Amino acid sequence: MPVSPLPGNITVECVLLRRHAMGVHAFHALLFSAVLALPLAASQAQPWGFCGGNGNYSANSSYQSNLRQISREITSNASTSPSLFAAGSVGADPDKVYALAYCLSDSNASACATCVATAFQDAQQMCPYNKEVMISDDLCYLFFSNVNFLASTENTGLILAYNADNITGDVGRYNRAVKRLLNETAEGAVNSPRLFMRGAVPFDDPKYPNIYSMAQCTPEPDLSRADCRRCLDDLIGQWWQTFIPNTRGARIIGTRCTMRAEMYSFSSGMVLLPPEAAGPAPTPALAPPAVLGNSEERVT
Repeated sequence: MPVSPLPGNITVECVLLRRHAMGVHAFHALLFSAVLALPLAASQAQPWGFCGGNGNYSANSSYQSNLRQISREITSNASTSPSLFAAGSVGADPDKVYALAYCLSDSNASACATCVATAFQDAQQMCPYNKEVMISDDLCYLFFSNVNFLASTENTGLILAYNADNITGDVGRYNRAVKRLLNETAEGAVNSPRLFMRGAVPFDDPKYPNIYSMAQCTPEPDLSRADCRRCLDDLIGQWWQTFIPNTRGARIIGTRCTMRAEMYSFSSGMVLLPPEAAGPAPTPALAPPAVLGNSEERVT
């Protein structure tokens, strides 16, 4: 699957995913325009915006009026929700607008409100009069459409991004560490009250002593814990199918769950917990034990 390089040198692609009985595969009947373009310039800043293929609306139309109304409602509801999440619809067919937005669970109401409001503005600037737009940056994610994507728990509208700089050392050991970290971070998120977890694992590199991660699902009742587990497992599978083995940092962002791993700390609020009770010394072939931090724990 082509992906179009994260801070420093970023490549981004957008796809829609559909879950089938035999697993998950990319569904390209509706691709966003950015997929067809050349890779983004390394200097291109966030946010990342992608324009859907479901048609356009006219100025002063009912769809535009509904979009303005839902932008106010989603911004307010997401920022005042304890989970920093909101979803809903406004209007009647064929001018009905469906929208979903969430912020990272360790953000705050003020930052979330600013991010979501700005995302709606950016969407209309990047994709003027487009009925379906996806916007994401480090803090929040927004997706609105004239199609009812809220009727299912599918993790549609994926944004895939990776750092084009690669690991040049022991790639096998690096991949084992990332695999273990992603799995443990996903497990931690599923068992967290907010379906959110940040993690870190030591990595024997003087320049990059740790690998950092994050996993988040939209909160209950939008997703159950079982749905969250499946969603994150799908992202892990997509991760290894999409990114080259020595990728030094990547992320996948969707409507229902998101996952990220980097060689640098991307959260000043991460809490690093001590390792669990010491067990037998690991063999050299194994990655160091992961250290997980739940954003809901605060150090004062």
